[in-house]
Amino acid sequence: MKGKLVKAVIWSFVLVLAGVLASPSLVRAYDQKKPMILKCAIANPPQDMKARTIKRLGDLVEQRTNGRIKFKYFYGASLIKKPAYIDGVAKGIADISTGPVSFVTGKIPQLSIFEIYGAYKLNKFLEMQEAVQPLLTKLLEKKRIHHVMLQYSGTCIFPHKKKFLKTPSDWKGQKMRLAGRWQSTLAKKWGASPVFMPPSELYLALQRGVIDGYMLIYDIVYGLKLYEVAPYIVDTGFSNNIENITMNLRKWKSLTKEDQKIFTITVNEVKGWNYTETLKYYDKLKRDMVSKGAKIYHLKPAEKSLYLKDAFALWPEVRKISGPIGNKFVDILENFRDK
Repeated sequence: MKGKLVKAVIWSFVLVLAGVLASPSLVRAYDQKKPMILKCAIANPPQDMKARTIKRLGDLVEQRTNGRIKFKYFYGASLIKKPAYIDGVAKGIADISTGPVSFVTGKIPQLSIFEIYGAYKLNKFLEMQEAVQPLLTKLLEKKRIHHVMLQYSGTCIFPHKKKFLKTPSDWKGQKMRLAGRWQSTLAKKWGASPVFMPPSELYLALQRGVIDGYMLIYDIVYGLKLYEVAPYIVDTGFSNNIENITMNLRKWKSLTKEDQKIFTITVNEVKGWNYTETLKYYDKLKRDMVSKGAKIYHLKPAEKSLYLKDAFALWPEVRKISGPIGNKFVDILENFRDK
């Protein structure tokens, strides 16, 4: 009887010990001496806002976890190319990356609505982000991705070599670089020939006459000095995309609950910082580009309406291919879209 009691006590101790070892709050697979390293694939240069936002997130997370989590940065698409910001992260080639949804709407049509011009008012970006976040998180988990946050990309711009594209009629006969299906659909409607190529190829393409203009955002234009070869820039004042910071889902789940909480709280702080800092950063870029010969034209309300009228006409087509989740995004954005 005594022997059975001893065995029972020993067995109880083993079970308790096993429970302690399995508890993520008490024992980690990583610590300060052996930290978790998150490889961050960033196509942008270090001084760009997209890169600076991830660096800020990394610095704060490292500080608040006392070095248990560290970020390692790979700039200039040295780890994965920007179009692979979802597939490359899902496969674990990179642990964190960032990119625009226009690169993936072919594979993830549920995100198509975000590619439509004016899908959300720029000054409602933060509210829109919170509104779509639960659904975006749910959708990307099916792709083995943890949704971290959206980065503010600012206004859509239409640079051209020789003229301002003030209205859709100005696109007729032009060869225009565009990023996604719906932008290309509109370009064809306006009489242009859509072309796709990576931003890094645009400078030579403009010099050689392969294209006449393109659609992008200010930070990329500035970083690649594209204003030197396409100085006529139309600032539309409307959205053209969302930029998503992605994280490998397995890596996210391997964080302890404590560190997931720290990570999430930090992300929520960085969201507001990203928005306000991007606004200031873009103002600085615009002033510098103008000082170097660029010409910026801001669309008048009537001109903006002409563009948005054609863009909004695509919403029924987007609904047809977006599926139930995609249509939930459309429903949400009905409350945020531009006028």
